[in-house]
Amino acid sequence: MPNARDAAQGWNFRWGGLKVSVPWNALFGIGVIALLWYDQFAGLWGPVVQLALAVLFGVLLMVSILVHEFAHAYTAKLFGYNVTGVTLWAMGGFTTYQTDQKHGPAREAAIAAAGPVATLAIAAASWGLLFLTPPFSIISEIILALAAANLLVGLFNLLPGAPLDGGAIVKAIVWGVTGSERTGTVSAAWIGRGIAVLLAITPFGLALATGTQVSFILIAVCWVLAFILWTGASASLKRASATLELEELSAVSISRPVVSVPADATIAQTLPSLRSEVFVVAVNHDNQVVGVVSPEAARAVPVADRPQTPLAVALYRVNGVPTVEGDATARDVLEICQQYGSRYVAVVPQDGVPRLVDTDEAFVVEGP
Repeated sequence: MPNARDAAQGWNFRWGGLKVSVPWNALFGIGVIALLWYDQFAGLWGPVVQLALAVLFGVLLMVSILVHEFAHAYTAKLFGYNVTGVTLWAMGGFTTYQTDQKHGPAREAAIAAAGPVATLAIAAASWGLLFLTPPFSIISEIILALAAANLLVGLFNLLPGAPLDGGAIVKAIVWGVTGSERTGTVSAAWIGRGIAVLLAITPFGLALATGTQVSFILIAVCWVLAFILWTGASASLKRASATLELEELSAVSISRPVVSVPADATIAQTLPSLRSEVFVVAVNHDNQVVGVVSPEAARAVPVADRPQTPLAVALYRVNGVPTVEGDATARDVLEICQQYGSRYVAVVPQDGVPRLVDTDEAFVVEGP
């Protein structure tokens, strides 16, 4: 999958209130689509028109994929989720959004199903438009190709394996039955791997069944799709493993006790409280946390200036800190951190001693 840096290097715009990123590799995707459908536009128009129609079709199919992703995005927004963006790339598209603690199997299935429903609706509308256009015309050929392609894309996305939308629906079903999101993720991922293997051997099976030569174009397409499915399913398994580790880790174990100092204190007054085993927070006159002290910034102040330097210069400012109970897991901390966009999360253990988690420190996010 492409990363955020790839998207930033392409075309970025806002459409329908959503941020859309189109990395330059999407041009390669349009070229592949044009190549695969080039023969479908052979006729009386000549090779130049045939090539132009194939490229136009590639662009229109990418727009259809964008509609597919918008269906995911707007369904997520209906649930109040923060949709951070939609990305089109060489092999399709994806939507990124942040869920909350109310997220469950029903919402998972609804968001996943919205994309294929939109794609199949485009296919149905295209078939309907064929009755309003002259047969064997340029317009009718484009519409026919869009109808067939969207039907294929919609049905392919409904295959029951990760990372496809059908895999997310399977995940939701297993999650609903077992009560375990991780079990749903693992089930969909292994099915996705199975589909990848079937795709890889499909060209040879078809050739054997029909007694024809193996199509090298079909091999290329199936193997690329198989690779995408296998790597996507493997990433889901990796996330499931990480989720299990987070569920087995307590919030208290990744937290540190809190020591409070007045927000109007100086650096010199604060330094004695700075120890590696605690977090030092600044509180105002209402005993509300206004910031977390950065030990590095505090110690960087020259010794001679410390008695008159206000603590404010060494604070990481916060506007409220979300809280979890003492029996929460590390996963609970990560979810509430993502929900509120807060670096720090407070933990209230049974002994009543306030503790704090620095999520930048506790969770290391690996790159793609």
